[in-house]
Amino acid sequence: MKRIGNERGIALITALMFTVLGLVISMALLYSVTSGIRTSGALKRYRTATDAVYGGTDIVLKDILTTSFGFSDYSTANAGSSGKSFATYMSNSVGSLSTPSFSSCLRQRLTTPRTQWSGSCANTDLNPKNSTDISFNLNATSNAPYTVYSKIVDTMERKFTVLDPSGVVKTVVIAGNSDTSSLVLDGGSTTDGSGVSVPQYPYIYRVEIQGERQQNPLEKANISVLYAY
Repeated sequence: MKRIGNERGIALITALMFTVLGLVISMALLYSVTSGIRTSGALKRYRTATDAVYGGTDIVLKDILTTSFGFSDYSTANAGSSGKSFATYMSNSVGSLSTPSFSSCLRQRLTTPRTQWSGSCANTDLNPKNSTDISFNLNATSNAPYTVYSKIVDTMERKFTVLDPSGVVKTVVIAGNSDTSSLVLDGGSTTDGSGVSVPQYPYIYRVEIQGERQQNPLEKANISVLYAY
C-alpha cells in the first residue's frame, strides 16, 4: 500500500467546513431573532385588540344594556310610548358612540328567555358577527379604529308553578323580574301586579363580544361574559 504524502488542500477543506458551520449558526441566530420579532408584534397586536374588547365590553354592559331597559314600552312590536322605535331610542341614547347599530332582536333577547326567541332571533351561533345585536367603532390612538360586535347568545330561563285565582295550577316562564323602571337595583325584592313582595330574580345573560381592527380583521380578540341585571 502506497501512502499519500501530499496533504495540500486540507487547509482549504477545513476552512470551508468552518465557513459552512458559521453560516449555519448565523442563519439559526437570524431565524431566532426574526421569530422573536414576529411573536412580539403579534402579542402586541393581540393585547391592543384585547384592550379594545375590554373597553367595548364596559360600554356594552354598563351603558348600552342598562340604557336599553329605559325603553318604556315593551308591549308593542316597534314603538314605545314616545312613538320611537327601539333602534331609534337606543341610537339617540348613545349618540356619543361612533356609528352604533342595534338589531331588532336585541329587545327580545333582553326580555325573554332563549327558549322563547323566535325566527332569526333564535340564532345562537357563538360568533358575535353573525346576527349581531350591537356594533360600534372605537377609535385607536394610531392606525385604523376597532369595530366591536356584541351578541346575547343565551338568556336564562326561570320556571315557576303558581296557582291562579281560579284554582288552576300553571307554569310561568320568565327571564327575570328586576325593576326596569330604575337603573339602580337594590338586589332585595320586587312586587308583582297585586303589590305582593316577591324575591328578585335578575336577568342573566351570556354575551359574546369581539373586537377587530377595521383594516385587518385578523387582528382581533373575543371574550365571553356572564352578566346579571
